[in-house]
Order: sequence, then C-alpha cells, then structure tokens
Amino acid sequence: MKTALSFLFVSITVCSQVTAQTNPAFPTRPEAFICNYTGHTTDEQVICSGTTSSNAHAQKVVDRILKPIGLMRNFKIMECSNTENCFATVLKGQRYIVYDGAFMKSIEEETETDWSAISIMAHEIGHHLQGHTIDGRGGQPQKEIEADKFSGFVLHQLGASLEESMVAVRALGDEHATSTHPAKPARLDAIRKGWLEAEALYPRTRSAVKPAVAISPKPITPAASPLSTQTSAPARTINRPVAATVGCISGDCEDGKGIFVYPTRERYVGEFEEGDKHGEGTEYYADGKLKYKGNFRDNLRSDYGVYFYRNGDKYAGWFQKNVPNGKGIYQFADGARLTATFKNGQPLPGGSYAAANSDRGGQ
Repeated sequence: MKTALSFLFVSITVCSQVTAQTNPAFPTRPEAFICNYTGHTTDEQVICSGTTSSNAHAQKVVDRILKPIGLMRNFKIMECSNTENCFATVLKGQRYIVYDGAFMKSIEEETETDWSAISIMAHEIGHHLQGHTIDGRGGQPQKEIEADKFSGFVLHQLGASLEESMVAVRALGDEHATSTHPAKPARLDAIRKGWLEAEALYPRTRSAVKPAVAISPKPITPAASPLSTQTSAPARTINRPVAATVGCISGDCEDGKGIFVYPTRERYVGEFEEGDKHGEGTEYYADGKLKYKGNFRDNLRSDYGVYFYRNGDKYAGWFQKNVPNGKGIYQFADGARLTATFKNGQPLPGGSYAAANSDRGGQ
C-alpha cells in the first residue's frame, strides 16, 4: 500500500501473494491476495485510487448476481484502468472486486453479448464467497474450477443459456493449463456442471427459458478488401424508455404478439409460438438501439433479416441458426459494401466489394 488512498500492484503474479510497501497510514500487512480472471500477468505498475468508486451500472450487475442466492454485497467494487482484467482481492481486511471498464466493454463487443462481462464478474464474486481470497494458500487451478462452476450456476438463475454462460471463457480461456488456471476445456466443463446443477434444482418453464438470442454474428473484415480504418457509424435507435421489469411486459408472449424483456435488458418485440420467438420480430440492445429486424424460427434468426452491429456495420440478407447463411450484403460503417454468399457468418470467395467512395448506384 503506497498511500492511504491507493493500491499498488507491481508485476502482479496471478493468484499469488504480493508484498505490500510499508506505510504508517496503514497497519502493517505483509501480503495481499490477488486473483484475476484470465491468468495473464502484467509487468506494468498500476496504481488505483482507493477513492475511485465503481459506477452505478457495475454495482447493479453485482447485485443482480447476488440476488438469486439471497446474499447482500459485502465487498467493494472499484474500477481500475489499464489492468486489462478483472480481479478479486483482499486488502487490509477489505474485500474488493477490481475491474477494468475498457476490458469489460471490449469483451462484450467481441462476444456481442453482455453475458460475457456478467459471467466474469460472477466468477470473481465466486472467489470471494468460497473463501479463495482469504485462505493464504495462493492460486490453484481447483479454485478457478470452483469459481467457474459458481458462475455457471448463477448465470442460469439470471436467465442465460448454457452457451451464453460459457461465452467469456471461450473467448478468453487459455488452451493450455498453467500453474494457476486450468485449460479452457476444464473451465468450460465446470461452467456446464454449474449451469446443469442449477437447472436440476430450478427447472425453467418454456417462457422463462427464452434466450436473448444466443450468440450474435461477429463483424467481418475480408482479408482481400482494401479497407481503411473504419469509424463507427451511429446505429439506429428507438425512442422507447428502458423497461423496469423482466419478462413478458406486454401482449401474448406464448402464442401471439408481445414484448419480452430479458435479464440483460435487451428486448424483443414480435411474434411468439409456444413461448419461442417465431415469425416476424425485432430485437433491441439494452440501450434501446436496434439490433435485428427480420424473421425467427424457434428462438433463432432465420430466413431474411437485417442485423445492426455495435461497431456500425450492417448485414442484410439470409440467416440460418442465428448467423448469415445465404446471399446477403454486408455494409461497413464507412459505407463500403461486400455482396456475397455467406456460410456460418463468413463470406465465401467470389463476392464483389465496393469501396466507400465508389459509385454503387445508391444505398
């Protein structure tokens, strides 16, 4: 501890004990336990102000995670930039969740769902609740397995599908085991066990199971296209207040037309059949921006539709099982367009590309 208002993380050893500097403002504490989500270390010196409080959104996310298990938040949440991670730690007897806001946002954008950031936060909370940060024994793969299982259990309770619960580890997990973190397959299996355990204890009805459309298609950058650095174009928005409740808030969400709000605060407006999104409908991001407008079959994007990416890109064409499959036009944020046949979200060879400044005969 460098001052009474700061934490000093120097050459952090993941899930290990680091020596704290002596300061008369604090009682001497020779060691502090730190554990991060990815297992990656940093050689940079990172100083986080102890007066920097978490934003309200992060606190609400944590409270949502704790609510299904009936616990109150008894640790502090603090944002710390440049760590590129999320940590559970104990300093001077106080438990903390320390996170990098830019890191959390980047994983949401990469995975196209905020379930990834929620699962990371749940994992770190699991470390605290299972005593991993106070036993003084350092990092162990078994602790990560237990925290991952906890994450899977909690995300089930929050309404995430099994695949949504695993999306963060799929994106960030290491294929090879380390001294502190197990390999990705073992972590995915732990999340699966936690999710299935929750399903066995608290089986869902069909209406409660509806996912906020599992995995969104990833933006593309064709290697052959001479794309310049693209700037994000603003997505179209709907001027509608964010709903304060979760579930079916209007109409018939079983067999008819209705509005359903998910725990992620994303919203679906359209047709339902036997509790599934089926027919014509529209999806909105949690902030009200348009996400997808088109057709669905059994909760999945199917047939023709238009998908609006967070980075300003747009795809208009045919879908199958949530992702572009068939003929379509992919328009980049800067105005460039790729007309091609797509398979599993990626363009096949033989398509045509038009640069942003070319004459395309209109939009």
